[in-house]
Amino acid sequence: MMHHFRSGVNRRAASVGLLGTAAATGLLSLAGPAVGAVDLSSVRFEEKPDHVILYIIDGLSYKTWTRANLPALEGLIQNGVLVEQSYLPPSEHPVQGPYAEVHSCSIPNPVMMAGTLFLTKETIYFPQNIFPEKITAFVANTTNYSSLNKYYHYSYQKLGPDPEGIEMALAFMKRGRPAFMRLHLQEVGEASYQILFVRDNVPWRRNIWADGSPYVGMLTRADDQLAGFLRGLKDLGILEKTALVIMGDHGEADTGYHPPESRDAAITSIILWGAGVRKGIRIPYAEQIDVVPTICALLGIAAPKTSQGRVIGEALAHFSDKLPPRRTLFKSMLDQFEEFRVKEAESSFRLVKLTSSEISRLQRDLGNIKMDFYGIEKFVEWPRFGRLENLLENNQRAINRLAGLLEEIRALK
Repeated sequence: MMHHFRSGVNRRAASVGLLGTAAATGLLSLAGPAVGAVDLSSVRFEEKPDHVILYIIDGLSYKTWTRANLPALEGLIQNGVLVEQSYLPPSEHPVQGPYAEVHSCSIPNPVMMAGTLFLTKETIYFPQNIFPEKITAFVANTTNYSSLNKYYHYSYQKLGPDPEGIEMALAFMKRGRPAFMRLHLQEVGEASYQILFVRDNVPWRRNIWADGSPYVGMLTRADDQLAGFLRGLKDLGILEKTALVIMGDHGEADTGYHPPESRDAAITSIILWGAGVRKGIRIPYAEQIDVVPTICALLGIAAPKTSQGRVIGEALAHFSDKLPPRRTLFKSMLDQFEEFRVKEAESSFRLVKLTSSEISRLQRDLGNIKMDFYGIEKFVEWPRFGRLENLLENNQRAINRLAGLLEEIRALK
């Protein structure tokens, strides 16, 4: 499906790494639809994983667990860890300008792989940190993440359904036993896009949770496919040596898709399960930059020096390092973006209605405040702040100035 947002649902011409070789050896038959369920409670895991798989379900909403019946995912939660809300930057997808010259996907995706919000030429993305010493694999049933497809021994990016991506992931696991694999499946997110933009008056139009919703239908299918993937790992004899980190690359608005203004689109969940992971734990909050250091902790390696995330150590069975207190900085960032949008909109609306002689000065002051606020549209300029705390302090000053200006505007007739 093609559309002008050029997001994760953009179906373009495919490029393939190693597909011909894998298909020729018959490896694509590993994850058929008739696989049996794995008894998750009976798996006896190794203390530390040999393999960590970052399993991305595009557009996974944090509300999923109370809205859909997903036995495979719920089984992982019961026997692993659920991070109920994982916050990320707004899911903006610039199609021109400095960001688009470097990245082919929405902002949360490189942030996920870098462990920092501040992307520069010096940023170290996680696979770069372990390549070529450890075998790595990349699988996506789209070419939209091609800018992230670096430092992988095995690579597959091809237009196709989710089951084909899962089959290739198992083929790579059989062939190379990668220590790290990034597997990104698209069809849940595609269904959400359809719900927002469908023109027919169907019951699920602009409601991803309505009866008959393609989003819920694709979540159900994704759950079945996950069960098949687990069976494939078990058949390969490596399930007990594997840790899964399952999450969305972004959340999803209840009305469909992931517009950057939507709070729900900036929250997903994370499930951790397998070797080295504790059981029966729920964690209320994490941030997307925590994924990289957590994967590194599972593999027993140092995080990239440019990573700024916090290890989700509460989820790990043998994590002994002292954890810093959890701070909800990403949530504060989203709160600021929302507050600034509301105050700026009211200020602009009221200024249009004014006839005061002060209007030129007020418009100039508003313009200066907008220049000093660094929202997601200025993402490429964020590195000047170095740390999120500094960005938040700067933006709070701008919000305070805007609040004072708004009061001044309200007082005028």
